[in-house]
Amino acid sequence: MDASVAMRSETMASQSFDLRLPAAGVASHALACGQPLLVSHGLMSGSFRVEYHGVEVASGNLSGPADVLVFDTLSAATVAVAADDIVNAVLEAILTCNPQLGCVEVKLADDSLVRRLLNLGVIEQGGDRLIARPESFFQQTKPWLGSIPHAYPEVPILTNGALHPQRPPKPTGRVYNRFIPWLNTQLGFHVADVEADLEHFHRWMNDPRVAAIWEDSGDLAYHRDFIAGRLADPRTLPVIGTFGGIPFGYFELYWAKEDRIGPHFDADGYDRGWHVAIGEDDFRGKTFVSAWLPSLMHYMFLADPRTRRIVGEPIHHHSQQIRNLDRSGFAKIKHIQFPHKKALLVMLLRERFFMDRLLSPDLSGLTDGDGLPVLGSLARDAA
Repeated sequence: MDASVAMRSETMASQSFDLRLPAAGVASHALACGQPLLVSHGLMSGSFRVEYHGVEVASGNLSGPADVLVFDTLSAATVAVAADDIVNAVLEAILTCNPQLGCVEVKLADDSLVRRLLNLGVIEQGGDRLIARPESFFQQTKPWLGSIPHAYPEVPILTNGALHPQRPPKPTGRVYNRFIPWLNTQLGFHVADVEADLEHFHRWMNDPRVAAIWEDSGDLAYHRDFIAGRLADPRTLPVIGTFGGIPFGYFELYWAKEDRIGPHFDADGYDRGWHVAIGEDDFRGKTFVSAWLPSLMHYMFLADPRTRRIVGEPIHHHSQQIRNLDRSGFAKIKHIQFPHKKALLVMLLRERFFMDRLLSPDLSGLTDGDGLPVLGSLARDAA
């Protein structure tokens, strides 16, 4: 169940609409190593409050019809959290749960805070107004990665005849976290750990449904070597997906330039691709695919700002996966004949993903426990 906070125009009540937030609030990942910032509705119509360790650190309201976000209080100086992270957390909660908002005007009294947010692209100057746009805001990294990654130096190297940038050291642990409003839970990705993830990875790869696609069934020793090999390969990053902390699937990210797919198109040095194995039947279906698929794309675009395209190579007759990719903004490029399969090359552009706001799926027709449209759905024209 979620709570709806009426957002009313100061001059015309008929132009009001509901600003919706979950009853338990939205936990931001901006503070990756500590207690998250929790954004929830306030006592008054259109209001919100932000808590850190149970203490209120900010409050304000969002008023319509001009969608003006005003901070009444912003007390970051009294706690171990930056004002920038508080603003990010509020924008994340509002824009994630209410994707129908094309932009939000932000009112801030702290000039130094304004300058920092302008320099980062969190907000932009629009005449005499400060504007936050989803297509810019969702390219910020700290709310979802927990940090701001640095661009690794570009040094060309040659691998098996492919000239590509030298790849950075592998991250470890949790790399991405995002609140999924229509599921009211957290989705996370962490780098696979040979010991912690071996048991469920082994079970998934021996599931007939997964084995039919991956053809990597085997014993524990085989799967231990499998994960270790992917971790050692500079080209690949094996990650585990979780919903509410429960592992549900394996995702293998790769740099396309030096991968088997590289020779089949004009691969850029920072094009990235991926493979997937959903191991838990309880996490299959539209509502889950609509959470993990765009979130995985989001992570790959955020991990390196030089990544302009994401590619995939589903087997050509996997109609359900191809439909999912089509709904998620992937263009069908051409068929590729690998030694082991005939595949369809698909491609997603960074510009398409962010400008069309594909992080918010179209879940029209789905309702919550109160009969309202689910939180976070952005309706799009069927055409």
